[in-house]
Amino acid sequence: MELSVGDVMTRAVIYVKPSDNIKRVAELMKQHDIDSVLVMERKKGIGILTDTDIIRKVVAEGKDPRDVSVNEIMTSPLVTIEPDANIDDAAKMMAEQRIKRLVVTKNNNIIGIISEFDIVNVEPALSTLIREHNMWSIEDLSPPPESLSGICESCGNFSEDLRVMNGRLLCEECAREI
Repeated sequence: MELSVGDVMTRAVIYVKPSDNIKRVAELMKQHDIDSVLVMERKKGIGILTDTDIIRKVVAEGKDPRDVSVNEIMTSPLVTIEPDANIDDAAKMMAEQRIKRLVVTKNNNIIGIISEFDIVNVEPALSTLIREHNMWSIEDLSPPPESLSGICESCGNFSEDLRVMNGRLLCEECAREI
């Protein structure tokens, strides 16, 4: 039996307004132990905000989260999928779009969200497809190690001294060129 998006999606979705400040949203995310919220305006989903957005666009930039509003850093438009789509299609869509979540809609109404984690949790074999396009996840909140071994995302050569730069794994030579 093939699993559908509706079978594994998260139904409890937290919504915020585009005018909310990032400090308030971060507190809300902590309170609910979630890593993303949907942005609603006039009962319509207009974007998504993730913990990675907050890290990259606020914290790493040294901005005060009280002075930054959701609409300044949210990702828009939403990428959606129907609940009757199978999870293989959802995984392919995430990999092709290089995203980690899809908003689930039915009759143009948001009914949930599905993440890479949701899919891999029920279908571990799909983790290969997802990893193919996301070799390194910046969403891991622990600091990256000083260096890693693997393939440089710029030149394609193997290196035992990869560095994370601008969200990409780069060898020493490519990192110097930036």
